[in-house]
Amino acid sequence: MAKYGVGIIGAGWVAGEYVKAFRDHPICELVGIYNTTPGKATRLMESHGVSAREYGSIDELFDDERIGIIVSATHPDVRAEHCVRAAETGRHVVIEKPIGLEPAHTRAIREAVTKAGVKTVTSVVLRWNPQFRTVKQLIDDGTFGELVYGEADYWHPLNDSYPGYRSFVSRDRGRSSFITGGCHAVDILRYLGGEIVEVAAFSAPKKINMDYEYDPNVVASLRFANGAVGKLATIFDAETPYIFNCRLFGSQATILNNEVYSSKHYPGTLGYWKFPTIPPDSAEVSHHPFADEIAHFVDCIEQDVESHASIHDTYKTMAVCFAIDESAANGGQPTKVDLA
Repeated sequence: MAKYGVGIIGAGWVAGEYVKAFRDHPICELVGIYNTTPGKATRLMESHGVSAREYGSIDELFDDERIGIIVSATHPDVRAEHCVRAAETGRHVVIEKPIGLEPAHTRAIREAVTKAGVKTVTSVVLRWNPQFRTVKQLIDDGTFGELVYGEADYWHPLNDSYPGYRSFVSRDRGRSSFITGGCHAVDILRYLGGEIVEVAAFSAPKKINMDYEYDPNVVASLRFANGAVGKLATIFDAETPYIFNCRLFGSQATILNNEVYSSKHYPGTLGYWKFPTIPPDSAEVSHHPFADEIAHFVDCIEQDVESHASIHDTYKTMAVCFAIDESAANGGQPTKVDLA
């Protein structure tokens, strides 16, 4: 018998990954889904062999007392409203990214969650990617030393073949390149390299895809809390395939994606050695480890501990994104990251 009933808000591209993850979890059961388009939730569940309720309204979902976990898989302009309501009704919350489109959104969720005492996990799902799990272990084992320089890139030329494309390129729902997708690069660099406290960013206008309602290409110089420097970049409007880079230069080793060099720890090496792994080399949601994220989250609930990717941590990822946007809007003026 399931211990946790799950309700999903949204039946779009990423929602199917949550359907599968909770369908396969031994102590969870998908109770139902609400989506603004009638019939879409039922079709999604049936496509994954799940028989559950399609709610006719958001109120029906929140009124279903069987639900103990709510997944916010909506457009980000309504995420804060739903996540706050979920916390206030005592539900644990899975928060899709981006968490919000402005600082007030992330603060509202964090405050509601703190007051209610519920658990959260943000779907910065690359934290569970095998490549980054190995990199994190190298760092935790002391192989890396102290960060000297760190950078991450999110190169993703969006086109209308992607589900939700119109929302991604719009200012109302996408807002900026760092908020709509580059937040993944910000988060993994924070997670592995430490807190980013100041940024200076420049953006460039569209040249190829005229659908963008914001500057699609942005680069930011960074200052970390430990004094290290770095760079973040999002490239949405260029002739390139999807690429996600993360390079970390340390006092004892350097890690370039899945390549490592350290004359201290590996004295016989003549250059970088590569560890075989599953890299973050696809934008397809089915490539990402949602099942691992959900297993981790349910374990956090069971053990009454906070996830390393809870709103209490990941609001700082969004704070970096907001600071980058502010700096770019002000022509590259250095901007402090509001980590309060």
